[in-house]
Amino acid sequence: MNTAGRLLSLSQQLISNRRSSNEAMIHAWTKAFDLSPESVQLEEEVTACLLAVRSELELLRVKLLKLGLDQPEVHAGLGSLRHISSPTALHQGLGLLNDLAQPHHQLTFIWANWAFREESEDEMPADELAALRSELDSMESSLQDTEMTHYLRDFIQRQIGVIRAALRVYRVQGVKPIETALHQVAGAYKVEEARVQAEYKKASEPAKSLVVRMSTTIKKVAEVADSLDKIKKAGESAYTLAASVAPMVLSYIQNLLK
Repeated sequence: MNTAGRLLSLSQQLISNRRSSNEAMIHAWTKAFDLSPESVQLEEEVTACLLAVRSELELLRVKLLKLGLDQPEVHAGLGSLRHISSPTALHQGLGLLNDLAQPHHQLTFIWANWAFREESEDEMPADELAALRSELDSMESSLQDTEMTHYLRDFIQRQIGVIRAALRVYRVQGVKPIETALHQVAGAYKVEEARVQAEYKKASEPAKSLVVRMSTTIKKVAEVADSLDKIKKAGESAYTLAASVAPMVLSYIQNLLK
């Protein structure tokens, strides 16, 4: 799926729910982004996803302009989705979706999805995405129940947070944020290597096992991201980070275990 395809899918999800209830937009977005309605940070999570939507809308707008498509009717669908994706509209009613549901607005995304079909990535299966999210939740729960230094807990929590945020916007932005997250995680392991090694050596066995478990999760995420990328540039994958992060992190952990 490409940028337009993801926005089209999101639009259709929103439209399909607009007659089902009288809830506010925040609830429609929660369903569309597959977020937990029980989250204590729900509004922050939805807002982060909305900003991702608006970023993708701008990316698509620029792509259409590069094709010489600057007609207002072509960009009308983008404007409609941009309007309802404003964080200021979160608590307004679902009537906002009526404009987006206009057939000519949906045609913008349908046509762009076809026009940029060569940019499409493979799509992560819903059960695989859910499994990765579940593993992060489980690890976070174990993290709270395991005795360790504040530094080591914070280090692991930061990696969980970075990957979770990337998975949260995957349905909007595809594999790009996951790759950025992997890059950030790899940088953290490299920059903080000496401190992590020192903390690891004096940590309890349960704490050590969590560090190893985190590295295994990073490997899983990297493998998934690598498998999704089917775009080729000059005979090479456009995304090479996912294939290189896992070996680097695993090698790092193996050195800790010595």
